[in-house]
Amino acid sequence: MDYTQTLRELEQACGDFQDTAPRLAAERYLQEFGKRPDAIAAGKYVLAHSSVPTAMFFALGGIKESVIASFAVLGLEEALVLRDDLFQLACSNNRSLESFVLDSLCWVIAVITKRAWVESSEQQRAAFVKTLCEDILQNNSPRVGIIVATYLIDEIAGGSKCSEFNLPWEFHYSCKVSFENTHMLCLFEAALKVMHRKLQKSKEPRGAPPGSGRTIAYERRSALQIADRIFSWSFTPQDASHTITTSFGHSRASAVSGSAGKCASRQNSRDADDDDDDSHGNLGIAILDSDDQNRTPLFPKQWRSLLLDNDVINLFFSIYEATLNDQMHAFFSPGSSHIALQCMIQVSGLRGKGLFAPDGSKDGDSVRAQYAQVIMQNQLRVIRHVCTMDLASDGSEDIVVAATQMIRRFIEAQLDEHSYTVVAGKQLHPLALLAAGVPETLEYFNETSKLICSLLQAAGGIVKSDNANFVDDDSSDVDNYFVMQAFDELASAWSAVIDEVNEWAYLDKELEAAYPNGTIATNGGGLFTGQIDSRSVLTSFMQFLGSTAYMIRSQYIQLRMLMCEDSVLTSDSRSEMQTIDHGLLAKDYVVYEDQLQFFALLARLDIRTSVDRLHESLRSRCSALQSEFARLERAIDSGSQHTIDLLHEQIHWIVLMIGYTLADSGTSERVLIPGQITEYSKTCTSTEQDHTVQAIMSMLQLLQFELSVPSSALTSYCSPLLAETLFWALRRIAPVYLLFDRSDYREVSQSLIAAFGATSDGGNGVAVVGGILGLVKSAFEQWVSEEGVLQMCVDMLLAFAQRASLAQAITGSPLFAPSMQFLVGNMHRFPETTHSSIVETLAMLCCHSPSAEHERGFAELKSLILGGFSQVAAAQPQDPRVIGRVLDGLDMLDGILSAANFRNMDMVFDLLFEVQPIFEQLLSAYASDENIPRKAIQAVESACRYVDISSLPDNEHMVRLSRNLRSILTMYQKTRQGRVVTSQVSAADVESLGDVTALISAISYLVHNEMGFSPNEASSSMCRQVSDDFGETEVFGIYCIHTTTSPAQLSTPNVLRAYMQLLSDMVQYRTPSLIRWLPMQTWCSILDVLVDGVDNDIYDVSRRAYEVIGKLGAFIKINGLDVVSEELGQLFRQGVQRLLSKLLQALLFSTFDAELVESAGAALITLGLIDPGHLRSCFGELFKQSDSAVFADRLSATFARLNTELESNEAVHAFLNSSGPIPDPIDSASLRQPLFDFLINTRAVLRVK
Repeated sequence: MDYTQTLRELEQACGDFQDTAPRLAAERYLQEFGKRPDAIAAGKYVLAHSSVPTAMFFALGGIKESVIASFAVLGLEEALVLRDDLFQLACSNNRSLESFVLDSLCWVIAVITKRAWVESSEQQRAAFVKTLCEDILQNNSPRVGIIVATYLIDEIAGGSKCSEFNLPWEFHYSCKVSFENTHMLCLFEAALKVMHRKLQKSKEPRGAPPGSGRTIAYERRSALQIADRIFSWSFTPQDASHTITTSFGHSRASAVSGSAGKCASRQNSRDADDDDDDSHGNLGIAILDSDDQNRTPLFPKQWRSLLLDNDVINLFFSIYEATLNDQMHAFFSPGSSHIALQCMIQVSGLRGKGLFAPDGSKDGDSVRAQYAQVIMQNQLRVIRHVCTMDLASDGSEDIVVAATQMIRRFIEAQLDEHSYTVVAGKQLHPLALLAAGVPETLEYFNETSKLICSLLQAAGGIVKSDNANFVDDDSSDVDNYFVMQAFDELASAWSAVIDEVNEWAYLDKELEAAYPNGTIATNGGGLFTGQIDSRSVLTSFMQFLGSTAYMIRSQYIQLRMLMCEDSVLTSDSRSEMQTIDHGLLAKDYVVYEDQLQFFALLARLDIRTSVDRLHESLRSRCSALQSEFARLERAIDSGSQHTIDLLHEQIHWIVLMIGYTLADSGTSERVLIPGQITEYSKTCTSTEQDHTVQAIMSMLQLLQFELSVPSSALTSYCSPLLAETLFWALRRIAPVYLLFDRSDYREVSQSLIAAFGATSDGGNGVAVVGGILGLVKSAFEQWVSEEGVLQMCVDMLLAFAQRASLAQAITGSPLFAPSMQFLVGNMHRFPETTHSSIVETLAMLCCHSPSAEHERGFAELKSLILGGFSQVAAAQPQDPRVIGRVLDGLDMLDGILSAANFRNMDMVFDLLFEVQPIFEQLLSAYASDENIPRKAIQAVESACRYVDISSLPDNEHMVRLSRNLRSILTMYQKTRQGRVVTSQVSAADVESLGDVTALISAISYLVHNEMGFSPNEASSSMCRQVSDDFGETEVFGIYCIHTTTSPAQLSTPNVLRAYMQLLSDMVQYRTPSLIRWLPMQTWCSILDVLVDGVDNDIYDVSRRAYEVIGKLGAFIKINGLDVVSEELGQLFRQGVQRLLSKLLQALLFSTFDAELVESAGAALITLGLIDPGHLRSCFGELFKQSDSAVFADRLSATFARLNTELESNEAVHAFLNSSGPIPDPIDSASLRQPLFDFLINTRAVLRVK
């Protein structure tokens, strides 16, 4: 057929596409070209006769589209002939074709190859891969084989870079498994040979650099690209569970990364290639990506001989060095140095039994030690090279960050490996293996420590440069510079090393008794055949870490002191109007938590030197600060402001370092004094020599000095930031050290006992507590408007209240009563945001007072709270001052409810009964207001959360509480109903959703509080009357939620997550009550929410939705629909069908989280047991999707197998034979394997890409 006219039309369309007027018609023609029935023949004609590159490009696109769409018509043999013809065309015209045309041509070849892969014989696949390898090894440029290979790897890897073939997942999976098991290694070997040859040529002596003859414009010209893609390949694991995970998609639960927030604030960071939303593994890595999931793949054992070859490992490091000298790109294409760095990072993290100990090989430790030695030798060259560079220059960014990441990758991979050398019945510690088996280990870690110091020095140089140039720009902050990002990488790796050394030392102590001579014999078969002096190796390593820790600490302190100067300098140049309070996220102890924890780890390696130096730094600067204030007092000199600000800033950072060094943070368990400090303190003969004690006392003295300046004029020179930091340090340290329990320690030094111990032990702890209480009162007097300082004071006292000994010491102090009177009497002077926490703290502390004083203190707080509501009836309710007092009263009420415990529960209940009519009055009077109803519901939430219903004396009081809560909810519902329709609230408006989430949480807390440990209402320990009353209240809460909340509000992520949790609890505990009291319209809304919850983007929402469906389905199946009204029964039948259809659709076709398969599958099976006819009809719809008999037979066999397995499943039989008003759902764990088998087989047929 003559395609001359087609050629003219295509070239004309390509020309018109560049012109504005005819572009639309030209674009339409070009898009339709691939849909021609003769697109392949026409495309081949264009390729043979056209000289217009864009025409050839669109012709190739048409060929690709036609092959994918009509492969069955084309046939395997014709497709392979077409591919081979195109490959020959590419090879013969590789230098004449435009780069983008050649790339498109190679892409089409790769697409045809993949499409024919499954149907091709193994001989045909091997022959083509061999052809690619032969072309790769030829000297032609550009190598077509390399370009095709990179596209082929992309296509077979899957994901967003894979073309849409509209074929089942099974096809892609089969291609991937076959390719990676048999053919990918050949391509990797060919690429290595090319790289090696180029490396050798680059080392040959030469005169003028040879010209390339052609500008290399695209990345796919380099053999490094093949290696990079293979290093980023996600190999199919042998474990079936992993296979299932990759087939269903990535876990939404694991998508939240702890370091993401930190990395997000860093400048110059590069995002990972995250467009691979449905892939089996990401292609390519980002050098700055420090996420733990970015690890070197687990290569199978057949790659062992190649990857662990010393020459192969050396090759990548040598290529990088060669690219630095190949400035004219005579041997390596542009960007090769960056790709080489990526490969160096990946090869530094090789791991897994497949490489080091396949099939239980006993030489695993020997192989790993040899590998580690080669990596260390190469990385040592890189580290030394980096240390000689100007690290502050932008040109050094790639190598600096890559070097730190390859170090971290190597260290973390080695620490994760398990030794095969057994010592005294236990595996040898990984660090012991490295230290004893690799001679370069200490040298390697020593050079790494020097690099850490160099990075800190470079950061200091940047700070000095900025100061010299008067740089005043947020972007110039050194913490945003890449050198500090590189430091963070190494700090993370070094912290892991320190943790492992501490574990190693702990394990060594366990072996000491059995081997007192320090020599431990091995059992043979590992790296060592003689004996290991493990204790000697450990001692050497500990000494090394201690010595390097001093250098790193010194550099970090020096850097922070320089940054303090920079901070003061820039703050002097800014007006106060430019200062923005970013809240907690701007606090240094939060932003720099990782760095400060790293500093603390280093400090505890040599605690004596660390604490001595920190205390000396603190003491000297405190002395200088006092001298400056003394000079100001004698003659006010504004010139001292800069010096005072600098001293305040430096002391602030020293206090942060001391706080992290002396104590760990802890919320869920009791924090003890670190063992290194107790050991150090025992060596001190007096408190004066114990710098731990002296550091804490110096902070107290400094705080006292800052809060006792003699005149108001000098107060302006004081630092509220420093005061807040000092109280933060006391909140962290004091609960650990003051009045410590000696039974928690084997031995405690006399200096700690004398300074902070109990009076009965001869300690001064009670006096110190009294002194801190006095400082709190002074802080409230001096910094009355500084919210940060006051809130930290309260947080510190609240931490004290968690320790009974400290709380008793505070309430036993003669200063407590006047301090409480001062706080209560001056509450109006303090920021309103602190009132709630102040009341909570005072209420908690009062619980530790004698009974009479406790009651008196609680009465004072109660009067303070009720006073805020007293003017609602007497004065104008809408008076802004009255509204402010009401809101403040509700905040303080919330605070006192948060302090509820067994010591004050009776008083809290009395207060609740007393405020119930006040709540109704407030809800009625402020029905048109937004804030007061929200605050009222938040107070109800706190009541439901913190009060203990079981502590009420009798059933009458329990019923009274239930009805009081229901009365408040009734008034809230009455005043808020109808506002849903008119209220247009943005989903992003958190304040507008506050009352919704508070209402949901209140009902959820009430359910758990009232049910206690009862599995459901049928077996509740309460009497039936009380249980039914609470059930009615909780069901009314569900009704209240739906009548006061719009669907848009309920569908917002946080609200929907909380509501689905509540719904799960209610169905679990209160199904009969829901059936009994919940209106029909609310049931309709609930079913709509459940349908939306199926396959929801939010992991928790989907998980809870499946739980609700399973539990509700269990009730319907076991009890039948005869127990409900006819109207509700009909609604349930329709809901079962809706949910069943969507569940089946989600499980079979959506990108589904493997962690949800059990709960979703159990819900599906439960619904299928209720309505098997609808389930069969859904399956019938699937059979209609294809006319293929093979397709229908495979689906039928899969469904029949599932049905057979369910019929014999014990969990299903137990469920069907169960009874009771609230039956348990099917045990989903027992359904895991049959569900996975069913879904894998079915999705392999149905799911297409």
